[in-house]
Amino acid sequence: MALGAAAAGGLVLAALVGSPVPRALAVVLAAAALVGCVFAWRRSARTLRSAGRAAVGARSEREVRAAIRRTASIAAGYGIVLGGRNGDCDAVVFTRGQGAAAIEVKTGHGEVTVDGAAMRVGRRVLHGSPTRQAANQARWLARRLGRSDVLAVVCVPGMTNRPFTSSGVLVCGAPDLGRVLAAAPRVFGSADEARRAMERLWRDSAAAESGRQVRGPAGARRPTRSPAARPGRRRRR
Repeated sequence: MALGAAAAGGLVLAALVGSPVPRALAVVLAAAALVGCVFAWRRSARTLRSAGRAAVGARSEREVRAAIRRTASIAAGYGIVLGGRNGDCDAVVFTRGQGAAAIEVKTGHGEVTVDGAAMRVGRRVLHGSPTRQAANQARWLARRLGRSDVLAVVCVPGMTNRPFTSSGVLVCGAPDLGRVLAAAPRVFGSADEARRAMERLWRDSAAAESGRQVRGPAGARRPTRSPAARPGRRRRR
C-alpha cells in the first residue's frame, strides 16, 4: 500500500511540476515505486497461498488425530522422526489390539484413486507418491521396533469412497480409520510393552528433532503423545 501510494504520488507530482528535471525525477520515483509494488504484491500472494495450504493441512491432521483418539489406542505419537530423508511420520499408532501402524495424512475431498505411484483426490493429483511414503515410514517403524507386521496407511480425511489397498498400503478416510487400524496384526506382547516402545520412539525423535531445529525454522513440529500413552501425565509439546 505504501509503495502504491508512492507511485501515485510520483505521477501526480510529475503532472503538477513544470520544470523538466523535477518532472523526470518524479517519473523515476513513480516507476521505482510501481515496480516495488508489483514485486511485493506477488510475494504476498505467494505467501498467502502457502499459508492457505498449510491451514488446510493442519485441519486434516486435526481430523485424523481426533479419529485416532476415538479408537482408544494404547499410544499415539505425531510428527515422529523414524529415519530416512522424507521427513517425519504424521502419526504412529499402537492400536488397542497391540498392533502398530504408520499413517501419512493427505488433504483433499472427494473420491481417491491410485494409478501407479500417483494418487488423485477428486480432480487433484497429490504431490509425490503418498503410498510409497507410507510404505517407507512403515518399513522404518518396523526396523525400529524389530518387527515386520507394521501397517502402512494413507489417510485422506475427506475421502468419499470405501477404503482400499494399493501396493500393500491401506488408503482410507477419517471415518474409516478406526476399522482400518483394528485390522493391524498384533506385534506387542502387552500394552505396557507398546507404551515403552512409544517412549523410546518419542525420546529418539525428540533428540533428532532438536538437531533439526538448529538448522530449521523456529516453531518446527515436535512429536507429541496421545493421552492414552501416559494416563494422568501432561502431553509434551
